[in-house]
Amino acid sequence: MIDEILERLNQFIAQDGSADGEKRWAEQQTRNPNVRALIHRLSTRDILIVATVGQHSILPQKELPALVHTSQATASRAVTRLAGAGLVIRERMPDNAKEWQLRLTADGTEVARLKSLLDQRLRGAAAVVASHYSEAELARFNEMLGEILQLSAHAFGDVQ
Repeated sequence: MIDEILERLNQFIAQDGSADGEKRWAEQQTRNPNVRALIHRLSTRDILIVATVGQHSILPQKELPALVHTSQATASRAVTRLAGAGLVIRERMPDNAKEWQLRLTADGTEVARLKSLLDQRLRGAAAVVASHYSEAELARFNEMLGEILQLSAHAFGDVQ
């Protein structure tokens, strides 16, 4: 059964492409030509980062990795890419010139809005699926997913 579960998870992950249904749907929800042109080039992580920055008027960049559950290096590369795409503004903090703060551009704000709409739609669809299961079954499934997320660290933690 574990092979079937991992296969389903791999299928889910593989859906994150430039032409996936979620991005096509999001593109239809905006009239912003810049965002329409960009949306298919953004990864799920990119969109999550934009939405996370959008939850704050100004976000110290050093806080971003913990908020999106990624490394500092990965978050930094994403911020550089997103700033280049015109979605995020990265600027020195006024009280500490050694640190950076992030905020969204107008296009970034639109991407964050689309992410919110997409989350609402997915939450509704997931609620229908979840209605077939008890709270205990859902809690157990969530626990198992958490353990699967830790697999790589446990299975490959000895690799230098």
